[in-house]
Amino acid sequence: MGHAQRIRSAPRKLLAAVPGLELIELKESEICCGSAGIYNVVHNDLAEKLLQSKMRRIEETKAELILTANPGCLLQLRAGVSRAGGTRRVLHVVELLDEAYRGATS
Repeated sequence: MGHAQRIRSAPRKLLAAVPGLELIELKESEICCGSAGIYNVVHNDLAEKLLQSKMRRIEETKAELILTANPGCLLQLRAGVSRAGGTRRVLHVVELLDEAYRGATS
């Protein structure tokens, strides 16, 4: 949403309203995770390097939950967590909001 639509503050405002959620901003969040369109298919080696860099930044946060509003990033980040054998959850912002409304967030 940040790149194509230039929407940055609205999702953060929504997340700030979720009880018990501490928002930790990701350093260099504007740098691609490697999934842009079909980039991860056409330029797999470069996409993998971008993903590894993104995963290092995520590790620095020590966050338990990774949120994104981009479906491509969602799949790419889930792959990164899976490959690392991690336990972090990767959710679309709407999935988290659904959990919060149902009282299922942890």
